[in-house]
Amino acid sequence: MGQGIVHTVTVKGNKSVSTEAILAAMQTKVGGLYGKDTADADTVAIQRLGFFQKVDVYASPEAAAGRDITVEVEEWPVVKEIKISGNHGVPTEELLKVVDVEPGKIFNTRSVQPSVDKIRELYKKHGLFADVSDFRLLADSPQTLSIVVMEMTINSISFDGNKRTKVEFLKRLMRSRPGDTLSETVWGADIRRIMGTNWYKDVYTETTSPEPGKMDMTVKVKEQKTGNIGGGLQATPGGPLALTLKVDESNYKGTGQMVGVNLIQGTRGDGLGADLNYGNPFLDKKNTYVQASLYSHLSYLFAGSGFGSSVTPTNDNLYTQRHTGGSLLFGRELNNTISASVGLRYEGITTNNIPSNTTTGFIQQDGTLATLTAGVTRNRRDSDNDPSRGDWFRVQVEPGLSHLTKVSGDLSNQITAGDNGYVKTTAEYRAYYSPQKPRSFEDPEAPRRVFALRARFGAIAGNVPFSEQFFAGGGDTVRGYEDDRFWGKETLVTTLEYRHPLQKALSLIGFVDYGGAWGGFGGVNTWTQSSDFQLNLGYGVGVSYRVPQLGPLRLDLGFDKYGHARTHFQITTSF
Repeated sequence: MGQGIVHTVTVKGNKSVSTEAILAAMQTKVGGLYGKDTADADTVAIQRLGFFQKVDVYASPEAAAGRDITVEVEEWPVVKEIKISGNHGVPTEELLKVVDVEPGKIFNTRSVQPSVDKIRELYKKHGLFADVSDFRLLADSPQTLSIVVMEMTINSISFDGNKRTKVEFLKRLMRSRPGDTLSETVWGADIRRIMGTNWYKDVYTETTSPEPGKMDMTVKVKEQKTGNIGGGLQATPGGPLALTLKVDESNYKGTGQMVGVNLIQGTRGDGLGADLNYGNPFLDKKNTYVQASLYSHLSYLFAGSGFGSSVTPTNDNLYTQRHTGGSLLFGRELNNTISASVGLRYEGITTNNIPSNTTTGFIQQDGTLATLTAGVTRNRRDSDNDPSRGDWFRVQVEPGLSHLTKVSGDLSNQITAGDNGYVKTTAEYRAYYSPQKPRSFEDPEAPRRVFALRARFGAIAGNVPFSEQFFAGGGDTVRGYEDDRFWGKETLVTTLEYRHPLQKALSLIGFVDYGGAWGGFGGVNTWTQSSDFQLNLGYGVGVSYRVPQLGPLRLDLGFDKYGHARTHFQITTSF
């Protein structure tokens, strides 16, 4: 095709697309030069508009008046219907919203890739993996757009490295099943659930694809010791040194059962303390779990000292109670995020070494106590051990009945001997946010910078013994204050933390606590109490170091509202 001056440009075959839009896409203009290169460029440019199945640009033989250019196009049909198939994890209605094709308008190939990308992204938001295997107009029904989604499904699940734990119990921790659509959310929760047993020092996933759309999933584990025998010295703030012996097994014979015995003997105080504990997360095929405990141990109330006084009104300068009894708790997951539990507790309480000639600075409410606990928990955290995203909510109701046989000391006029009933209700919410990308199931415990929020509220109706009230102050509630500094029949405790990992096991933490308890028994010595709503500010910094098998060790330096400092040590995370 030789060059020549363009005399006319004529467009044929277009019905929905305007002639002006086609001419605007072309290099060829009336009065301009025309040649083969220009014709090829115009063909590509018109095809890029996306509206045409066929495009043909040609010129008449050169004449004295110039060349007449003809553009023949064949438009794609108008789409009347969109059919989506292969989708199981995401509803069709949601997919249609992200498809850049509107029924009643001409099909445009430029909408294909953006639509495919949006479908992939939508699946990703659902925590699923998918691709689009077909996106085209049907040959036998050209006004019907067919979109075929290829969801990634689990072909098989296997385990590698578990020499001790029986595979049947590992499978019972998994919610993912062969044939399911591969969900990053569900699979990630499965991996974190296995990690949360503390049977393994590392858990990760390897995947292979035997065929398109299928994944073989292998859970690789590295075992760690689950049985421990240990002993040593234990120091309680304000209390005596104590000799301890602990024997436990958290994966008895590879069945997931937990058995343990704890013994403690103080260098001062009232005899030996002992706890016998048992747990089974696989009580039946529905994974009902049970936790049982028998115990007789000392409780060093208020760190063993008097209420705001350096002098305790006891023969051995310790203020303690012995609690002897047992507890039984049953629970079950109702779905992937919600679980319910019910429990019983019965114990006898005896205040120790109270001299008969002392009437100030101690509280004695001895007798028996029976409680029933019912609770529901919703857990949407990405990790139970070290959450970085999601939230956790629990509401619990605990009716109780106390039978007090001996009431004396301070506050004895505020509750009488005999039977006293009460109902204790608590609600707690926790939320976590990380500015970093979500953890993948390949590395479920990857360190993350985290903002963590907690709010806990409680209220009691009825006559409650002193030791069953709500208490605030100390390492688990309002830091910077003495343990159990505030008490009452109502409580509100809020905490905001920023957790910054320095390495995988070590984190630096800044925190603000604001909370208290009120409306209960009156004050003792210098520990005045409030009958009305009152909260107290605490703030500070801390460090957390995760020790294999034992868990996180936490040391906080807290300041009260007056700027007075106090350290708090815990073998746990704050929440």
